[in-house]
Amino acid sequence: MGRGSYPVGIVKRIEIDPSDVRVTHVGFGPGTSGQQAPVGGAGGWLRRYRLRLAGVLALLEAILWATGVSKIALLAIAVLAVAAHFWITPRIRSYTFHQISWVVAFAQILVAVGMVLLVVFTTLVATFIGMSVHPSH
Repeated sequence: MGRGSYPVGIVKRIEIDPSDVRVTHVGFGPGTSGQQAPVGGAGGWLRRYRLRLAGVLALLEAILWATGVSKIALLAIAVLAVAAHFWITPRIRSYTFHQISWVVAFAQILVAVGMVLLVVFTTLVATFIGMSVHPSH
């Protein structure tokens, strides 16, 4: 068998007349019509500024976390926000709702990544400080 060839029994050639092909679904999520994302309105504005909005929301949540707001409540909200984004949002047709859901879910991911980085950083700093205070000979 030559290079780049397949056994005859595995691959079959299928020819399709281009006039028989139809695009039945185009959009940004399941259940949407074939419309493109809106440029104006609330949804368009949210789309343009969603990274900034998620960053500000993540910063606000980190401040709440640091000031003693219930960690269990914040964690429950984060889990619900991400779960809703992946399970509920695809069933809703509103472009604006999709953008709001994305901003809230991405903010939760930013907070989670920030917390992991904080733990790693503080562990590394504590390790290096411990090594400089008690050097092994």
